Amino acid sequence: MRTLTVAGLVLSVASSAVAAGEVSFTTKPSVTQSGDRVTIAFTVSAPTDVEVAVLGADGKVVRHLAAGVLGGKTAPPAPLKPGLSQVLDWDGKDDFGKPAANPAALTVRVRAGMGVSLAQVVGGDPYAYYSEDMRHYDHSPWGINGLEAKADGKVYVLGHSSNLGPAALRQYDSDGHYLRTVFPPPAGKDLANMKGWGLNIQPDDSYTPKFNKLTDPSLTTTFLDTGSLGMARLLPTPDQKRLSLWRTGLGAGNFDTLLINTDGTIAENPSERLPGPLVKNPPLPSGPVEPGSPFVHVFLGPIFTCFTPDGKSFYLSGAYAATARSGSVQEIKTDGFWRDGQVWKVDAETRTAKPFFVLEAKTIPAKGKERVAAFGGTDSYATLHGVAVDRDENVFVCDRLNKRVVVLDKKGKLIRQIPVEHPDAIALSARTGALFVTTRFGDYHARGVVQLLKFNDWRKDDKPTVALEVSKTGYTGHYKCSYVTVCDTAKSTNVWVAYTEMPVRIYRDDEKGLMLLKDFYRVDGGQRCLGFDRMEVDQKNDEVYVLDAHDAVWKIGDWKNPRMSKLPLKTASIALDSRQRHLYIRTLADGSSSYSVGKVARFHLDREDYPPANYGDTGTNRVTPQFHSEWCFEGNSDQGIAVAPNGNLAVVGKPADGLRVFSGNQTKVPWEAITVAKLPALAGGVRFDRAGNLYVGYVDKKPTTVLPGFEGDKYMPAIGRIHKYKPTGSLDSGNLFPKAPPGPSHTYDVLYGAFEVECVTRSPRFGVDGYGRICFPTNIAPRVTVIDNAGNEILQFGTYGNRDSLGGLTGDLVPTKDIPLGFPNSVDATDDFIYVADMVNLRLLRIAKKFKVEASAKVP
Repeated sequence: MRTLTVAGLVLSVASSAVAAGEVSFTTKPSVTQSGDRVTIAFTVSAPTDVEVAVLGADGKVVRHLAAGVLGGKTAPPAPLKPGLSQVLDWDGKDDFGKPAANPAALTVRVRAGMGVSLAQVVGGDPYAYYSEDMRHYDHSPWGINGLEAKADGKVYVLGHSSNLGPAALRQYDSDGHYLRTVFPPPAGKDLANMKGWGLNIQPDDSYTPKFNKLTDPSLTTTFLDTGSLGMARLLPTPDQKRLSLWRTGLGAGNFDTLLINTDGTIAENPSERLPGPLVKNPPLPSGPVEPGSPFVHVFLGPIFTCFTPDGKSFYLSGAYAATARSGSVQEIKTDGFWRDGQVWKVDAETRTAKPFFVLEAKTIPAKGKERVAAFGGTDSYATLHGVAVDRDENVFVCDRLNKRVVVLDKKGKLIRQIPVEHPDAIALSARTGALFVTTRFGDYHARGVVQLLKFNDWRKDDKPTVALEVSKTGYTGHYKCSYVTVCDTAKSTNVWVAYTEMPVRIYRDDEKGLMLLKDFYRVDGGQRCLGFDRMEVDQKNDEVYVLDAHDAVWKIGDWKNPRMSKLPLKTASIALDSRQRHLYIRTLADGSSSYSVGKVARFHLDREDYPPANYGDTGTNRVTPQFHSEWCFEGNSDQGIAVAPNGNLAVVGKPADGLRVFSGNQTKVPWEAITVAKLPALAGGVRFDRAGNLYVGYVDKKPTTVLPGFEGDKYMPAIGRIHKYKPTGSLDSGNLFPKAPPGPSHTYDVLYGAFEVECVTRSPRFGVDGYGRICFPTNIAPRVTVIDNAGNEILQFGTYGNRDSLGGLTGDLVPTKDIPLGFPNSVDATDDFIYVADMVNLRLLRIAKKFKVEASAKVP
């Protein structure tokens, strides 16, 4: 895990509708008292936002008295009044209606002109590709999809950066030191060299990659997306300046290829970046078996390639033709040009393939049980696997059927065979001549093992000189395999090996044997939380609770040394009661394996291991009946739960349930609910403020404004708004909503979201601070906006940047003009900080509030 801080904070360029110029107090804050009533007065010099708070002796806020924009088009929220001069009364009570303690030590603080400054970044580990703490479910597309070493010593790793995505393509040196992220694309490049990704271009020529899916989320309109059967694969080539990728899967058809530059740029001209299919002649299998048939031709396998020394051809192995229906393989072909059991040699210019090495068709197992017995599994195995070539043009092929590595001359004549069971990938050291082979077995639901073998002299060794177990296998799809590549220098040889659950290790090959040089999973302790889709902050102590894409809960507490620690809780929903010190989560329903179904339960927030906080003598901490949000094939869904200051609970459920509020007492559970509002499917994010007002986000109409440069973005119609519902009851009565309100008391016409139109698994989240200010993300922009409770904009911040952009903090490789964000999906705020969870860069940003002017006065 990476934690980045600086002593001197870097001021963000945050745009604002107010406080564009200098702001000062023309009349500094004064405090007078008459009986029990305290009066606060001040005047500001120009339109700006202000906040007024009563502070205790420890400097913490006792009463959040007021906040809003003065001098704006819309009147500020009460108790502020229109105009730059303000007179406010305070009743001497704290936020919860109790007399403020130690009144002699109280002060009134007025701050004006909010800005923001990036203080810390937690996460964004450039070595993170997998997390065993987030588990490898059968529907999560974890995977390493490419490992390539270039002749210049740079190594590229392509894989999923979380259990739902997005893809991450990163560059390292031969020893494994991180250099840059190639994808997601970097900020700060010349626009002409980035348009090929598919961009939203702002009026100032800054750019933001478009998204083709938000659940993952998948950046750019290229095919480098994150579907478990669709994510691109690396095709190693001799070109040191460009990377070649192709897309494979049950629905991919012709294996189109994509060329990108190693610095993350891409050609604008489609003919330059899209050279066509991996093989053109004869065409790869695709399309219906016959017109109108539900069966389709597909080309499958863990697919391996390597170029000849002259770069004019490449060998293709690990592939086979099959038929499929509705995503399931029906028949593996043992006849025809693209049948299993072959290695093809492909002309790099014409993309014409010819068989190079062929096993007899009658020996090829075609049925599931036969293939399990022969290959150690069915879902990611072909008859022939890894292929490599040495400088003498000898070709090495992993033959799983015959449990061997075969060595062929350049004409395909068998030179030698080396006994190896379950051979998977293969590579050679040009410096020493040593041969390295990974072996692998295991199936979709049957765990196996990955080994790394070294043969000192392939010409005579029948047994490996070194054999290391390097990984266990998890759920195995058609596209998954292990990878091995060798980086030679004049004095050393580094062997890189990769697999999903590893995900990458580097071994130094020397006279002592294979010595572990770097383990990506344990660099600097390793980042384990790779979700960042839902987040909430404890208003009392600024502890942050992060939910990943399935069921784990993580906490960041100590901001002097922030680390993400996994809690003994499992859920897809969370809400914090900072006053009563309770934590609410949706627990697993009886007989269910999805955390999108369950009951809300209460736990102690400040006790070790978060024990249940039962209700009175009921013997249970579950307070609601069972409810269901939604379940997407990619993971547990959640649309939000919230707790009010008096313990009432709000739950956003599926459309049939809408927005419900539960209230009751300590003697009887489950509590009764009232439906506050019917909601559309595209809904998510719910909060109470300190007065008991209820806020929820959903899509109810097309946005009235469109972001400049986003006019053609397909997700603009899926932008939502935030709606406020005034209680029909009261906090003191214990029931905020004894009856349903007639409708929203206020609709904030903002750009909240967007929402995924097909799945609400990772719907956006907004925050409401102690003053009632609302901070929310426009995730596709990417930006965060803060408004007062009347809807006046206070500020907005954010510009596109991948993990290499750190806003001026230590290690900032790609500077940006504003706080860098990839996909800010969840936002929350406390008195002094705004927190943003970024689902693309897999990191949490802690952003300090900075004010242009501040003054205090003691309470008499």
